[in-house]
Amino acid sequence: MLRTFRPTPTCTRFKTSIEMPCMKCGAEMRLTIIEPRDQVYDVLTYRCAPCDSGESFLRAR
Repeated sequence: MLRTFRPTPTCTRFKTSIEMPCMKCGAEMRLTIIEPRDQVYDVLTYRCAPCDSGESFLRAR
């Protein structure tokens, strides 16, 4: 089962990309899911295959 990564209100990204560097190991993380949070924000979740970590960010629609 995949872990769910929860975003914090201070973690926001203004430019969405398919890949971003992993904060843990430096490898490229891939955008795996975009979920609606409410009427204003979406939650973007990135996963890193090499170290099995993930990051989630809030993005304004």
